[in-house]
Amino acid sequence: MRLLRLIPILAAVRAMAAAVPADTGPAAKALTEWARLCEPDGQLLWGKSLCGPMVLVDPATREAIANRPDPEGKFRKEGEVFLGALPESIVPSNTSFQWEGQDWSTVMLPLPTDPFLRLGLLAHESFHRIQGSLGLGAPDAASAHLDTQAGRLWLRLELRALARALRGEGAAARKSAADAMLFRLYRHRLCAGSEAAEAAMEKQEGLAEYTGVFVALRATGENIGREARVVESYEDSNAFARSFAYATGPALGLLLDRYAAGWRARAAGASLDSMLAQALRVPTPADLEQAAHARAALYGYAAVAAAEREREERHQAMLAGLKSKFLEGPVLQFPAAPEMNRNFNPQTLAPFPPYGTYYPTGTFSANWGRLRVEGGGALLAPDNRSLRVAAPADPAARPLEGEGWVLQLAPGWTIQPSARAGSFEVVRAAK
Repeated sequence: MRLLRLIPILAAVRAMAAAVPADTGPAAKALTEWARLCEPDGQLLWGKSLCGPMVLVDPATREAIANRPDPEGKFRKEGEVFLGALPESIVPSNTSFQWEGQDWSTVMLPLPTDPFLRLGLLAHESFHRIQGSLGLGAPDAASAHLDTQAGRLWLRLELRALARALRGEGAAARKSAADAMLFRLYRHRLCAGSEAAEAAMEKQEGLAEYTGVFVALRATGENIGREARVVESYEDSNAFARSFAYATGPALGLLLDRYAAGWRARAAGASLDSMLAQALRVPTPADLEQAAHARAALYGYAAVAAAEREREERHQAMLAGLKSKFLEGPVLQFPAAPEMNRNFNPQTLAPFPPYGTYYPTGTFSANWGRLRVEGGGALLAPDNRSLRVAAPADPAARPLEGEGWVLQLAPGWTIQPSARAGSFEVVRAAK
């Protein structure tokens, strides 16, 4: 039955590739690739098609190519695709979003030239579009403990064990997977509240990335060792708090495929790590600390611990700088927005508890307008609804600019001095 369903899809995507102008050819080809895979792979993974509305967009020009008509009816049809410009109200980013009440996936151009990365990205964002309907959505708040010395140390050791398990076989691979869960148990013991925070992020982003990796492995015929190398390379990240699940999610998912058949049907009610620990029958040792350290020696504990001690000194100096800049210095404060769109690199974010998360770069949009941060950084509040940047150089200038940021205020909004000397706040303009 699946082969019969694919026949009209293949005919349509061949027509699409032939009818699109040359400059949109790579994007159209990507939609062609994805149309071949989204139905069968989605059904295999989640019992639901991954096919659906998708728009690929150039973030610099907002020029877009979609696989179906846009909800506002402004895109023009070219063969089997639709060309136009993404509305100013939508921040170009790799995500899922609602467009006039319709659920869409959006992916930024240019797409990766590597088929594994390209198909993985399209599958990841397509999963986000259906994630809520599967009951697999979760909060995406940063796991601040993974910016601490202990949290980073034991995550790095877990990543090494996960990579060894992925590329291994038999009893040795199983033991490495069990070691990864042992290191996680000890991390959760050291870092209060970490279990729930990590589980939520692995459900929200980890399952999406697992979906992408699963689809890419099947489509390209790549060996699982490729993902093992990705997991291993994540150890070099300077910021795990918002990005760790892009490594642990696929690793846990692939190991669950190996050791716990049928686990996806239980994913809504259980964490990935708890399902793997149960499948491997990993006990909680009477002396968890001693057991974790004994196994950690096999994964280079001494060198990792030394590196994390050095990193912690630099990290504390950075936090002191953030305090001086955003809590004591002059700032521009934004009001809490009912909905804020963000485009950012998750591997650069730094938790700054209890004040929020530091974004070195990013694009933010809400009812007050659009803020582009390119170097000065922004501090996003814990509720992800308000933020602050360094005070503007010239409060009367339009667009407003400050240290590494540019703000385009929406009509009906302005800024005014706030209580702190030299600081300002974004407010609705008086009528």
